[in-house]
Amino acid sequence: MSRGVAALVAVCLAAGPAWGHSFPPVRTVVIQVEHGELALMIGYKPASGDATNAILARVTSQPIAQRLAVLRDVMAAFAMQPIAVTLDGKPLQPMSIRAKLGAEPGGGRPLVVLLVTYALPAGGALAVTSGEPRTTRFSWTDRASCRVDLEHAPVQAHWFDGVASFLLTVRPVTGGSACATSRSDSSPRSPR
Repeated sequence: MSRGVAALVAVCLAAGPAWGHSFPPVRTVVIQVEHGELALMIGYKPASGDATNAILARVTSQPIAQRLAVLRDVMAAFAMQPIAVTLDGKPLQPMSIRAKLGAEPGGGRPLVVLLVTYALPAGGALAVTSGEPRTTRFSWTDRASCRVDLEHAPVQAHWFDGVASFLLTVRPVTGGSACATSRSDSSPRSPR
């Protein structure tokens, strides 16, 4: 385990940004509405240069046996920090958070992918917001839950860049009613 951490940290520190270029942080958020819960898949890469070096400095200052856990926790905290999830204006608390680490091709920056789940028993106005809209991309899918008002929702499986709040109207949990079919509109509707 410690060899893997040492290798990941060494590759990230050695690679650095190519030809002196710098890259902003990248955060992707996929919203998946299911029958009784909400799942967010959040991918995150820190900005190149000082931002990545600061994260790696936190890791390398820890005992070798703890570095992987520290890197995972620090990266997860950075990934989640600007993201807020509310239903009718009330914050939802995660039921579970799972994190997987990696490095971008060539080892330039570490990256993390989170699977965050929330209970979603009631209906109402679901909002997933980012405090860093310029570096966040959103997409969403209903996963046949019949929960989302598809008539007024943005197009599914489409990326929306630079959006501060992604809004969906969610219906209450119901029995076995038939789901409405998704629009095949070629012009994506803005998430608001």
